Order: sequence, then structure tokens, then C-alpha cells
Amino acid sequence: MAKLSKNSDLLFGLPLKYGDMSLSLVTTENIFSIMPFKGKSTDVSKKLKNQFNLSLPLSNQKVSNRNIKIIWAGLDQWFITNCNGSSLQSLLSQDAAITEQTDGWIRLSLNDTKTYEVIARLCPVEPILVGVVKTQIAGMMAIVSFEKSGIEMFFMRSMIQTAIREIELAMKSVNALKFKNG
Repeated sequence: MAKLSKNSDLLFGLPLKYGDMSLSLVTTENIFSIMPFKGKSTDVSKKLKNQFNLSLPLSNQKVSNRNIKIIWAGLDQWFITNCNGSSLQSLLSQDAAITEQTDGWIRLSLNDTKTYEVIARLCPVEPILVGVVKTQIAGMMAIVSFEKSGIEMFFMRSMIQTAIREIELAMKSVNALKFKNG
């Protein structure tokens, strides 16, 4: 499905723009989940470091190198994006469970205001610069990565239409307040 999204008009009505805020789809070649077996996190991290020059990040963190990104996705689970799946499976099959998640997750990028007014209406956590949280956005599970350039969010594909609608409503609300007070 990710390739379908990347190569077709199936963009869920994105990008959206309200004032200086925008919401867009982030295309991803693939997403794999890495879940190290008990006692194998260090081995997995070393192998990833040797292969991709990236170790497993600590909780609530992410690391990237070129196009490959490893994102903490919860207790003893990480997502790795844009890497060769067969190479990853060969590398880690003795030390971790590897599952392809490409069809199950969609990435969005939100360029919010400098004070995170949109995300504050939807998410029950304080924004953390250059950090990752697994939380809820408008009641839907999401993995949220706060970056200096904006906010990247992973949503389950089955919830993407609702997620976009809720984010758009918050963007409209923040934009209307700026216009009214501007």
C-alpha cells in the first residue's frame, strides 16, 4: 500500500495548508518493526551499528543516517524505515522479531506554529524537542516525533482519515484565532 500512496492520487486530500501551518503525507519505502528477544538488545544494536551506522536509540528517541531512520515505538520495540527488508531479516533473525509494518502505518508531517498550538489541542503530552512519544492524538494511538522542523506522526492506516480530519479541525481553529486576534 505504501507504494500505492507514493505513486498514485491516493493522498488523503493532502497536503493541507492553513495560514503558516501545513499537514502532508511522508512517503516511506517501508517500515519494519524490530523487537529484540530477551537479553538481545545490545546484540541487535551492535549489528545495526555495523550495518547502517545506527544503534537502537534510547526510549523516546530516534536516530537517522541518510534516508534510514530508527524510531523508538514503545517498550522494547523500534521502527526502522527505508531499509532493505531481506538484509534486515538476515542480519537480525537470530536476535529479534522483525515484522513488516508498511501496510499498517502512515506517516504525516505537521508544520505547526512555533508554540505547538495545533498539537496541544489534540495530544495530552508536552512537546519535546527532538524526542519521540507513543501517545494518543484525538483518542487514536500515534507515535509522535517532535523535530525542529515540525512534527512527524505515525498513525495506523485504518485511522488515517479520522486523524487527518481531527488535525485539520485543530488547524482551522488555530488559524481562525490568529485571524481574529491578528
